[in-house]
Formats: sequence, structure tokens, C-alpha cells
Amino acid sequence: MRLRFFLSILIVVTAFTACNNSSSKDKKGSDTTLTEVVKKDSVVIPQRVLPDDGQVGMRKGAVFIFKNRGFELFSGGEAMGRQYAQVINSYNRLQIPGLKIYNLIIPNGFEFEITEPYKDKAKPATDAIEAIFKNEDPQIIKINPVDEIRKHRTEYIYFNTDHHWTSLGAYYAYRSFCAAAGLTPVSLDTIPSKVKPGFLGLFYRLTKSAVLRNNADSVRYYLFPDSLNFYIGTSKSLNYWGKSKMYAEQVSGANSYSVFLQGDLPICKMETMHKNGRRIAMVKESYGNAFAPFLINNYEKIIVVDSRYYSGDFIGMLKAEGINELLFLNNIFAAHTPFHISNIKGLTSPGSTKAKP
Repeated sequence: MRLRFFLSILIVVTAFTACNNSSSKDKKGSDTTLTEVVKKDSVVIPQRVLPDDGQVGMRKGAVFIFKNRGFELFSGGEAMGRQYAQVINSYNRLQIPGLKIYNLIIPNGFEFEITEPYKDKAKPATDAIEAIFKNEDPQIIKINPVDEIRKHRTEYIYFNTDHHWTSLGAYYAYRSFCAAAGLTPVSLDTIPSKVKPGFLGLFYRLTKSAVLRNNADSVRYYLFPDSLNFYIGTSKSLNYWGKSKMYAEQVSGANSYSVFLQGDLPICKMETMHKNGRRIAMVKESYGNAFAPFLINNYEKIIVVDSRYYSGDFIGMLKAEGINELLFLNNIFAAHTPFHISNIKGLTSPGSTKAKP
């Protein structure tokens, strides 16, 4: 089902062409050291369009292969962005007492690799994100992480063979979120982690490209020291929470990205040792899986809902769990895709039929 879903996004919302590069393995495939992460905080934001480095793109089906990596090229229109904004506004207009609402839209990897010959292949992410924000109610806290991520564009922030970002890429967006939410982001300088090697993701599965096969990914996940209880919920009941684990450490190979939150669960909950009164719900698609674990450093309760699969009483859940912050976190394609927008809207109607790609 995930393959069919992503094929739809690649074909319906994007236009693709492809390319090749030999230095990307060193830049993108190796794990960035924590010292490097800290040092690059003060880096000046690079220009969006990079000088021509002689690398040539080539199309392989629906995937654009460039610099030894697979990409999707964003081309979403303003009309669809307005629909997304209107859906986010609808939650604000429910006027749930004390509920603060955030909207964070994630750019895709090609945004940070565009060279002069390809500058017109994809619509600028910031333009599309700001167009959505322009149509949102002023009460909504709007978070554009593009500049923060761009400062770290030479680090391993998006996968080579898959459409997702890495945990490190999610971390930089998390820092943008913390700045908007008045939180102190955790430093990765002393956080231990584990790595799952040999990950060949969606772009490889679509193309079977030898270029991608020879630039396989690794999936790093962080072992935060905070005490944590993790539960899996259900669409059928507000009261059922089954004890489980945040990371699916048994996964490997092509399924390695599912280590985060055990993949695309309809709903899960994290309760931490913090007693600060901050309780957040996050509505997401799969990009949110790598992002959510960072929130355990700042919140006493985190509930994560996948709008593609959860069909329960979402508003009732917010009230039952005492949620006082609501984050919509979706990648830029999802924010311009009809079935995603429909499913986010449908969360306000328990049991509504899920739109399909």
C-alpha cells in the first residue's frame, strides 16, 4: 500500500527527470559526526541554486537520478496549497479552548541539490510554503524549516535511495519547531545512537538502478535518555492503549525506515518523565515518524496520528488526553495532494471513509 501511495505522489504531484554524481557517497552516504553537527550551526544559509558542477540528470521512470541519488521534483500548485491551508484553518475555527496550533511543512531533498541547469525543474519550496501560510489564520503558528535545513545541506539529511529524510534532517526541522514553540532543542552532542545499514528505499525499488544500489543508505536512530512509556492505540476506542516500544529494532534492509514508531501506526502515544503541562498531538504522514522521537525531550505527552489510517474520534481524543498543542507536520507533496488534504479534513468526522491515492 505504501508503494502505491508514493507512486501516486511521484506521478500526480511531481515532474521528474534524473542525474548522476560520484562525490555524493562521501557527502550524503556517510554518517555525520556529532561534532560536525554542532560546528555547522553558524553556517551562513547557502543560495538555493548551486553552481553548475557538470553533473547530468537522467530520468528513470518516475524518478530523477542526480548525484548518485534519487529525487522527486516538486511542482504543486497554489490552488491545492490553498485547500490545505483551509483545512488547517478549520481546526483553528473549532475554537477548542487553550489549544495552540502549529503548521510545519517539510521540503523534499531536491530543494537542497538544485544546480543552475536544473533551476526550473522544481518549484521553490519556500515560495510554496509561504503561499500556504498566506492563506492561514493569523492564530496558527507557521514554521518554515527550509533555511535551517539548508544550512546543513552537505550533511546526511535526506536518503540517497528513498524519498524520506534521515533522522538528522528531521532534527534540523525539530530545531525550527522548538524556536517557534519556545522550547530548548536537545543537543545531539552526547546522545548515543544505533544504525541500520544497507537500506535501499523507494527510489531503488522503483528503478532497480545500479547507481542507487551502489549508494545504499543507513538509518540512524537516537537513544534518548528520557524515561518513556510508549503505547499503541486504536481507532475503535479512546481508552485502549497497548504498551509497546517506540523503535522497531527488529526491522532491517528495505524496511529500515520503519524503525521509527514501528512504521505508519494509525495512532500511538508517548508519555515521558517531564511534568511541564505540555501535551502535544501531531498529525502526520510518514515523514513525521523520524521527527516524533525528538519531542520526548520537551513534552510530557505526545500523541502521533497518521491521517491516512486513523478513523477514530480525533477531537474527542484531544479532549480526553488533555492535549493543549496540535502540530500538523506534512511533507510539501502531501500539503499539495488531494487525498492527503481530504484525510486531514476527515479527522473531524469519526469513521469517515479514507481517501486513497
